[in-house]
Amino acid sequence: GEPPYWWLEGPNQWPAALPELRTAALTWIDRLSAVAQRLLRELLTAIGAPAGFYDPIFGEHAHPHLKLVRYPGSAGDGTDQGVGAHKDYGFLTLLLQDTVGGLQVQRDDNRFHDVPPLDGAFVVNLGELLEVATNGYLIATNHRVVSPPGATERFSVPFFYNPRLDARVEPLPFPYASTAPGITTDPSNPLHAEYGYNELKGKLRAHPLVAERHHRDALIPA
Repeated sequence: GEPPYWWLEGPNQWPAALPELRTAALTWIDRLSAVAQRLLRELLTAIGAPAGFYDPIFGEHAHPHLKLVRYPGSAGDGTDQGVGAHKDYGFLTLLLQDTVGGLQVQRDDNRFHDVPPLDGAFVVNLGELLEVATNGYLIATNHRVVSPPGATERFSVPFFYNPRLDARVEPLPFPYASTAPGITTDPSNPLHAEYGYNELKGKLRAHPLVAERHHRDALIPA
């Protein structure tokens, strides 16, 4: 009888061949959680909202994610390994790129534009929860990754700042709330105020074969 999004929570499986990875990754998560918390508070302050309005839905049971991603480049048969257009599920994403480009973001002209790597800087994406929180005043960043050419490899380390799975994002009180246009309407990608359902929806869409095989009952969350 529990919400199916609890399936997203479990112990990390650390590779035995890299014992140092656990310490490095958990330390990085702690550091970036602090950076993202400050950034979120500053962002809310900038639009006139209470800086700590969403602090209570994080804490020790927050659900941050860190990914270590390798894009192997284009194969000889013309296939490639990129990432299709999507929006991140939580509040903020801090992305550390290497020197190989490939990240693109969609702008007001509906075209995707390159985001060249900048040494010593993070790319910051706004997530779907910020769009829900502000009723569309802040829009989640639609982005994709184009596979690097030939045998060139691309590495990136995205960090996703997410609250508890059972957290519900209440509307943010801020001076411009009355001018907010509403959240993006996309039947194929509904935005949920309860974070666990928002992430579950995203994972089921991103991995359709796994979803069909193992989580068929959750394909349309209640």
